[in-house]
Amino acid sequence: MAPESHLVVIDNPEAVEIEKVDKADENVSTTLNGDMAAVDTIDPARVAKLAADMQQRCRLFLAELEQFQAYLKDQKKERQVELRTFKASLQSEMKAIDRLVAADPNLPRTVQGLRTSNLSFFEAVWSTAKTCTHLTALKQRFYWLPGPHPAYVNGPVAPPATRDRTYSTVVDIVSQGGLEWVKVSSVTEKRIIWDLTRAGWAADSSSEESEDVQADDGLNLEGLLKQAEALVKASQATRVRYQHPKIRLVLPNIKAQPDAKVVANVLRQIRNLGVNVQTAEDMPSTFPSVTEVLSRLDTDPFEAFSGTLNVDCSILLAFASDVSHGRVEPEHWHNKIISRQIEMESEDNVLPSSVWPACGARKLVCTREAAEKMQEIVDTMGTETEKRRAALLLGRDSRLAREQALEEFQKLSDYPIPPEWNLPLEVVDVDMASIMASLPSAAKKVSEIFLPTGINRSVFLFGWSADLTTISSNAAAARDIEMAIEEENLSSKRLKGQATVQDTKGPNIWICPFARSLVGKEKTRRGAKNDTVE
Repeated sequence: MAPESHLVVIDNPEAVEIEKVDKADENVSTTLNGDMAAVDTIDPARVAKLAADMQQRCRLFLAELEQFQAYLKDQKKERQVELRTFKASLQSEMKAIDRLVAADPNLPRTVQGLRTSNLSFFEAVWSTAKTCTHLTALKQRFYWLPGPHPAYVNGPVAPPATRDRTYSTVVDIVSQGGLEWVKVSSVTEKRIIWDLTRAGWAADSSSEESEDVQADDGLNLEGLLKQAEALVKASQATRVRYQHPKIRLVLPNIKAQPDAKVVANVLRQIRNLGVNVQTAEDMPSTFPSVTEVLSRLDTDPFEAFSGTLNVDCSILLAFASDVSHGRVEPEHWHNKIISRQIEMESEDNVLPSSVWPACGARKLVCTREAAEKMQEIVDTMGTETEKRRAALLLGRDSRLAREQALEEFQKLSDYPIPPEWNLPLEVVDVDMASIMASLPSAAKKVSEIFLPTGINRSVFLFGWSADLTTISSNAAAARDIEMAIEEENLSSKRLKGQATVQDTKGPNIWICPFARSLVGKEKTRRGAKNDTVE
């Protein structure tokens, strides 16, 4: 007999879609004893008590999720963690449980509703999520394209492609800033065997324990192995900082040494795919409350930063600009870009909220080309305060110690200057011939096609060769670089074979979400071109 199924809302509120969730796969642990099919033996009082218990659990669960959302909002990071789909699913489950609490406990459909609830599965996902770090999403769908050579269809640099849900999978937990995917399954040994039987597998008493599970006559393997294969395909079609996400499969109802040999073989095949499998023995005895792990769940965009930062000219201009340091009164001669930046700064102060936290106490360097370009722009159109900030940034006054430079900079800003900020920047001379010789072959394409100006070439290729994080607001250049490297990796795999190619890892670039230009003076601004560096 086929396992029970239940309908739940699993997509976001903007595009609600009903999907069929297999209840044997998201196995529910209830406190009802005996044969659930024999509903006439169920004590109505116990049914009512179970429904009330599930209602209370779901309410506490929702409260924890909302506490995490409130924390993210306080940190201004609510857009960095995708929780809408998961929360919509949980709210749908809450409504279903509320209806069961109000229903007649004597009715078979009440017992059936409790029996097919998804609550235990959601709890397993959330409990596992609370053991993770740097959460970026719960219940996120990823895609792949059919064919022998995977194309990158997930992520900011993925080329336009038709996404077909036939070639997709849902990842329960996306953690480590996107570098880890976690799939939680409450599947049991009995269910795995049932899936294999449905796929056409039959036990052979003469077969040895080490035989792989295979399906004949073109049948696809169902269940756990199929899920793992889908996750691997989607991971190969995804890049996060030039890396494929690692996959972890959490199986709280499966032992490390399963009773059935065929189940042990399935786990071995999944591990052979490169999936990290966690079984019941790996599960913690207790899980923390969300209050204990808020900071750990929080995303850390600076975790992968190098100890020294390479500063692009666009960030140098942001440091110098009057717009970045307090209220600038709008003037009729301001162009649209400046006017918009003044408006945005009043809503979100870019240095205190983004750039200074990124810098921290790290050493800051810039290439001579970047420094000279910034100085040229400041000399041409900067205000007196912008010129003074530029001089402090580059250490033009050698008489000032670091603490004195910070004090002088504080006089030019309405915002508190972080005491750990490393002024002045060190200006670095770069030898492009030596840099190109040290970089992989993809750098030539990046240099010739996507970095036509000398300043961009010196900044991004220097950071790449020195293995430094480059901080910039030039999102277009960063996107072009990443796309060029991904195309080079795909081309190499097609020519040389998937298994023999070592992927090229490009430069580590952090993009400030907002650019800042110099305010400038009226007589220079009226006929000036935009000073944003491209």
